[in-house]
Amino acid sequence: MKKLYAVATMAFVLCLTGLVLSGTAFADRCVDNGDGTVTDNGTGLMWQKATAGPMNWDAAMSYASGLSLAGHSDWWLPGRDRLEELYYSPCKGMIELSFPAYWSSTTNANNTNNAWHVNFNNGNVNNNNKSNSYYVRAVRNAHSKPRSRVIRKF
Repeated sequence: MKKLYAVATMAFVLCLTGLVLSGTAFADRCVDNGDGTVTDNGTGLMWQKATAGPMNWDAAMSYASGLSLAGHSDWWLPGRDRLEELYYSPCKGMIELSFPAYWSSTTNANNTNNAWHVNFNNGNVNNNNKSNSYYVRAVRNAHSKPRSRVIRKF
């Protein structure tokens, strides 16, 4: 009986330790930067917090590459895999979501008139014509420094 009690106590302590560590891990992984961005330290990506759109794919590509946010102008429209990672990331809860689907920058290889999008209601990945309208979320490398312009004289 003492052995069973000791095992149960140890399991309980380990369970509590796991809960505390996972909460700490979440706090270290997902950071609200307070400037309209969220950094996912697990992937090294910084996400735009607000949703843009809906808009067609060409407008989404232009929007993301032209975005200037939080002192950074090196934003892009995420590829299909990165957007799908965001769906499963714990950081998803820290960003604004307008359902259902978000454009990715990934064109369908079998039909270049189509591009992939991720449905944030259920995680499904589908492709549709680039003229359709979906929401947009821009991303950048979290740890890259803003680039300064170098003017070279020859």
